[in-house]
Amino acid sequence: MRRGRVGTYWTKARAELRRAFAEQHTPHEVAGSFAIGVFVTTLPTGGLGLGLFWLLTRLSARINSIAIFSSVLVINPLVKAPMYIAAFWIGSLMFGRSATSIEASAEGAVSVAVMTVSGFVVFGIAVAIVGYAIVYAMTRAYQARELDIVDELVDDELLAERDR
Repeated sequence: MRRGRVGTYWTKARAELRRAFAEQHTPHEVAGSFAIGVFVTTLPTGGLGLGLFWLLTRLSARINSIAIFSSVLVINPLVKAPMYIAAFWIGSLMFGRSATSIEASAEGAVSVAVMTVSGFVVFGIAVAIVGYAIVYAMTRAYQARELDIVDELVDDELLAERDR
């Protein structure tokens, strides 16, 4: 059951990214839009990231709306819960504190929140860099393939016209 849901999310994300590749954006714009989306989605925004995506797509024509919104399919509720654990772990490494050294108080809660948010920022940057590289390569490959298909069609038309 779980594998089926994950597979469905990946299928949807892949389909949305293919639509993004087909739009009139450069590979850098598509990959950058996806990277921004992944970074914001990894942060604990409580869903406010979607509003930010909408605002960014309205403010700049260089933002590929399909790519930025498809990041939500990659960083979804299924993977978000383990990310909290990873973010806390990264944050505790950054600050040199362990969970057992934090006392149960308001100060301890603030400390946990700071470590977790800091971990999310570091994790988000890392995932955005990797996401940018993957989507950039995918966009370049997709656009090259599309150009090859167009070249073949044009060559076929020219040959057919010449033979007439």
